[in-house]
Amino acid sequence: MKIWCRLVTALIIALALDGLSKLWAEGALEPYQPVPIIGQVFRLTLGYNTGVAFGLFANGGSWPLLVTGIVILGLTIWLSNALRTGEVPARAGWPIGVLLGGGIGNFADRFFDGRVTDFLDVGLGAARWPTFNLADSFITLSLVYLMVVTFGGPHHAPEPRGPEPKAPSDLSSMDG
Repeated sequence: MKIWCRLVTALIIALALDGLSKLWAEGALEPYQPVPIIGQVFRLTLGYNTGVAFGLFANGGSWPLLVTGIVILGLTIWLSNALRTGEVPARAGWPIGVLLGGGIGNFADRFFDGRVTDFLDVGLGAARWPTFNLADSFITLSLVYLMVVTFGGPHHAPEPRGPEPKAPSDLSSMDG
């Protein structure tokens, strides 16, 4: 039960931080007008993405919403089952909650006006990463953490055993 509390808590925190940060960005920033925070390396630039990751499938109508909804539903079912059966370690409850919170946050944002609010802008000069939001960060960081925990952690392989002991009948044949 503890793992489900972690998952739900992380999901709610991720949703709240993402939603509140997007509301703040839309109220405090002018669209497409960069506000330097750390020079040109990190800026706040309000923008909107009608596509999915990196603007792929922009202006795709309701398809991005439908596809992301199916992906989120599938991930929720699969990850919940993996936690329940012990396929993934219990410590994965937090990042799974953050992952789902980020996915649901972007889905909800897109659901209401057909686009996702982005405002985090990183790069140097003209070499910039596509503008993103906290939900994108939550998704990316939790996926990296889950890969490390699931695939990169210590594996519980059986201890290597020495040679099998010889049966008494085998020992008698060695005498003669």
